Amino acid sequence: MRNRDYYILWPVYFDKNRSRREGRRVPLNLAVENPSVDEISFAVKKMGLEPVVERDKAHPTTWFELKGRVLVRKDSYKFNKNHLVRNVGKILCEMRRRRK
Repeated sequence: MRNRDYYILWPVYFDKNRSRREGRRVPLNLAVENPSVDEISFAVKKMGLEPVVERDKAHPTTWFELKGRVLVRKDSYKFNKNHLVRNVGKILCEMRRRRK
């Protein structure tokens, strides 16, 4: 499996407790507290895509935290990574609102 063929989604991209400088990629209104790779994977599945979950990976800036990552094949998603990240953020927020 080559990483160049996949979009990589790290939980830090969607973490409300992180700043943009610390790695968050979505606006605060699309962020959630402490997202897990399972939630991200479920959101990607809800979009009709097939995620690959790697639980033993750490984001380069927080190499000491093994929170995992989710991979999405680039050829299965017709838009760019930024669009994918924002859509996953919207679904995560919706999931958290329904849970409350």
